[in-house]
Amino acid sequence: MKKLKLFTLAIIAILVITGCGSEKKLTCTNNKDSNGLKMDQEIVMKFKDKKVNYIQMTIDAKATNDTIKNNWDMFATQLESQYKETKEDGINLTVKNDKKNYSYKISLEVDLTKASEASLKKHSLDNIANKNSSIEDVKKEAEKSGFTCK
Repeated sequence: MKKLKLFTLAIIAILVITGCGSEKKLTCTNNKDSNGLKMDQEIVMKFKDKKVNYIQMTIDAKATNDTIKNNWDMFATQLESQYKETKEDGINLTVKNDKKNYSYKISLEVDLTKASEASLKKHSLDNIANKNSSIEDVKKEAEKSGFTCK
């Protein structure tokens, strides 16, 4: 009987600590092909207590015509100037320039439970931390911008 009470207490403690499954996930994708460039975007957002606490974004750009391919170095240099790799305070940004296949991939992970306000501001992400938008509101806004969400 004592073991049953301890087991029950342990289960209750685990549920309280983990939030009893109150975390929700929203995945939004957008695929565009225009002017010789195919862009696939995916954003995964996790919500806890009706607030975004984690974001993972991936943008994969691929050249589909010779004009972009012939100017790939200029295109990649422009992206490199906008997206600098970083790994600090809950923010991880990586880039991969695949010159052989004319592909450029940007991956961003933001853990808002670990990221400092200064780091968020430095990367122009400070408006995310203060958002109290519901998952439904975020989904509506993303779909207005051309994303498909589930």
